[in-house]
Amino acid sequence: MFLVEFLIFVLFTIILSISISGYGSLYPIKIRRNFFLDILLGFIIISLLITILHFFFKINLFLNTLIYLIGLIIFFKKNKFFDFSKFIKKSYVLNIVIFLLLIPIFISQKYHEDFGYYHLPYALAFLEEKIVFGFANINQAYVYNSIWLNLYPLFFLENKNFNFLTLPSFLLFLSFIIFSINKILEKKNLNISDFYLITILFYCLLKFTRISEYGVDFPATIYSIFCIYFFIKFYETSANLEKQSFFYLNFIFSIFSILIKLSTIPVIILPIYLYFTNFKNFKFYVFENKFLIIYFLFIVFFVQQFIYTGCILFPTNFTCFNVSWFNPENINLSKKLELINKSYSLARNIYPPEEYLNNFTWFSFWFKRSLNEMLEHLMTMVIPLLLFFLFLKKRKKNISLTFKKKKVLLFFSILSLFFWLNFSPVFRFAIYIFITLVFLIFSNFFILREFSKKKFIVFIVIFLIFNFSKNITRIYESEKIFLGIQKIENKYLFNKDNSNEYASIYYPDVKKNIKKNGWQGRLCWNTPFICSSKKLIINKKNGYLIINELKNKND
Repeated sequence: MFLVEFLIFVLFTIILSISISGYGSLYPIKIRRNFFLDILLGFIIISLLITILHFFFKINLFLNTLIYLIGLIIFFKKNKFFDFSKFIKKSYVLNIVIFLLLIPIFISQKYHEDFGYYHLPYALAFLEEKIVFGFANINQAYVYNSIWLNLYPLFFLENKNFNFLTLPSFLLFLSFIIFSINKILEKKNLNISDFYLITILFYCLLKFTRISEYGVDFPATIYSIFCIYFFIKFYETSANLEKQSFFYLNFIFSIFSILIKLSTIPVIILPIYLYFTNFKNFKFYVFENKFLIIYFLFIVFFVQQFIYTGCILFPTNFTCFNVSWFNPENINLSKKLELINKSYSLARNIYPPEEYLNNFTWFSFWFKRSLNEMLEHLMTMVIPLLLFFLFLKKRKKNISLTFKKKKVLLFFSILSLFFWLNFSPVFRFAIYIFITLVFLIFSNFFILREFSKKKFIVFIVIFLIFNFSKNITRIYESEKIFLGIQKIENKYLFNKDNSNEYASIYYPDVKKNIKKNGWQGRLCWNTPFICSSKKLIINKKNGYLIINELKNKND
């Protein structure tokens, strides 16, 4: 049974990769096309498609299959037919080996803490109902949505089997790793941007070894990193068409990363800087048709936010409208999240919330709780680089390899760091900032050393084997080997008081679940939609559900 599932997984991964890459190939960029870069671009288009479709339809297997087929048609039309002789090339063999070594990440996955809380229930809602007005009233986790979660319904198998729901994050990770390795190995002389990729490659292969680490933070991190990568690339060419393409990629990746995770909002500084420092060349460029995709996605996303919450931009009160489904309590959610992110649980019995957040009172408590985690991540970033430098020879000749905008990128990193500290100081939200700072600190060491492809390959092979062996050990120690994510089967109850002819409401049977599943027993997991422990008022107008939260018995 497992072998059949495994073969389906491999086939499904290949087909989806080609389909998503097909959408990515539609972007009119004037640089050499890359299959794995097209996958990153393709995710942006299919997230737009699925979001628009959900405005009018429930998402189902037919729509998903149609989206896949269109992507495949585009790919084969653009590439005509595969030249299978290419597969005997070293780079293709290497790509296959990397894919095989990383597959264990996807086997017998441990869920991350948010999966059963709102990732899976959110995806199920796409299958069971078209867009719901007041959707955020079901669960506060839906108040500010991530565009990445909109992709999940595309990866359901028949009968709501969610084995492949984490596949988009795995494909993103795989595409980033292979893209980066290929970019570095295809050149004789490396640029500063390639050293940036090396810094990230070493860290990602060593740190992201489990799928449970792939929440929406990881995709936001990858797109933020690519935004910075193309910012560096912009200054490595003098060709105007290449500069335009690098600016374009820098811009769309920055917007997409923000739509995935609001905490990455500082990355928008980079395209703004490029635009105004090159205003003569770009003043009308941003109005060309190629930018319509990202502008349209931006608008569609915030229309979705308005439908969910009654506000265009969370958590700003001035963008909220006096619509029936608007819930004023959602505005206060940002303060609750800030208290959680700043480790208020350690000082709950010492300071009231307002006093804790004022005058950096929170800093010492947060630092004490976060220090070990930060050191672990920073050491994972720094030690592999130091070891790599030790094995590289000193350059015999000085080379003119400099990054002219190093101070700009340093200023951006420091500014981003202050933003992160002020609003959401959780390390995983700031990986792109710290990895960029580490790169900037070590960039001069790269320049002084003679890069060796053979030594680079040795390091990559060691890190891949480490990643592989860590997952093989995990799988060996698992009670059951299966493809996909570990499932929690929670019992649930029917809420007959709140349910009506328009919708049924269910909630977890915590008393039964907690004995078997611990704290996960409080979560919805794959409970039928609508899953909520809140008191809700449900109406229907023009075929759309409208949900409000009942505050008290007098409402």
